[in-house]
Amino acid sequence: MSLYRNILKQGLKITWQNKYLWFFGLFAALLGNTNEYEILFGGLSNETGQNFFSGFSRIAETGIFSKQALSGIGAIMAENPLSLLLLLIIGLVMLALFAFLVWLMIISQAALVNNSAKVITNKKHDFQNGAVGGMKNFWPVFGLNAISKFVIYLVFALLGLSFIASVKPIYIIAFIIFIPIAIAFSFIIKYAIAYVVIRNSGFADSIKQGWQLFIRNWLVSLEMAFLLFVITFLVGFVLIVVFGSLNTIFAFLTVVFSKLLPAFGFWLFVVIRSLFILAITVFIGAILTTWQIASWTGLFIELIGKGGTSKIVRMFGRMVK
Repeated sequence: MSLYRNILKQGLKITWQNKYLWFFGLFAALLGNTNEYEILFGGLSNETGQNFFSGFSRIAETGIFSKQALSGIGAIMAENPLSLLLLLIIGLVMLALFAFLVWLMIISQAALVNNSAKVITNKKHDFQNGAVGGMKNFWPVFGLNAISKFVIYLVFALLGLSFIASVKPIYIIAFIIFIPIAIAFSFIIKYAIAYVVIRNSGFADSIKQGWQLFIRNWLVSLEMAFLLFVITFLVGFVLIVVFGSLNTIFAFLTVVFSKLLPAFGFWLFVVIRSLFILAITVFIGAILTTWQIASWTGLFIELIGKGGTSKIVRMFGRMVK
């Protein structure tokens, strides 16, 4: 347990002593650093698989790509081209904002890996250094994340198909085959990103190296993921309890605001309360993401350096002796 304890404490120290990393953690959190949990729980509930196909069916039902819809667009172009131009501009602006957000998310993830490694190896690091490192590695890290998401949704699609078939044995077999493969792939991508950012590996080489590192340390990776999940779950549980405990105070303040400002006091406080909860949640999420990525980076550096032995293997070895 000392290996994990030291790495998790090191990740916490990096997170707390380098608060500028929280900015990167804020955007990296939007990418999701817990693909393995998403795969496992999505597969167990199969809600994601069903939603995957129900989304397609809703699009088909709305008839967006039907002849009537296309003819309607043609009519708008003929009768009111300015309105269509305005809608097109708004759509392009929203698309540009989305692309910028994705760019920030990828750069932030790479920056956290880059600067966490520099802290661990006692090298110079700052906000600018992290941003430059993130931009330098944008495309390979973006590609690795894209592949990871593609594999996840492909697995959900396959599970969704087996569920739709209404044959339980097929779903169970698909779950047993595809879920472990997808979880293993999520670990490989984590290590591949670290190889790209820290070791300057090429795109294809990073996947190969990530695969090799995972195969040598698959049990260590699973144990690390389990510990991170337990701690993250406990933090989330505490946060829910705290918000639940504040309900009495929130209810009292709602009444006060309603009396002081009868016209809009109630809704004003509802907005304030919602923004407060959102701010705390985002703040904690940024810190947790920073700590998780710093911990995975610490484990990566440990594995490629000294290597690691699973806690289960160590326990079994002592029992044999």
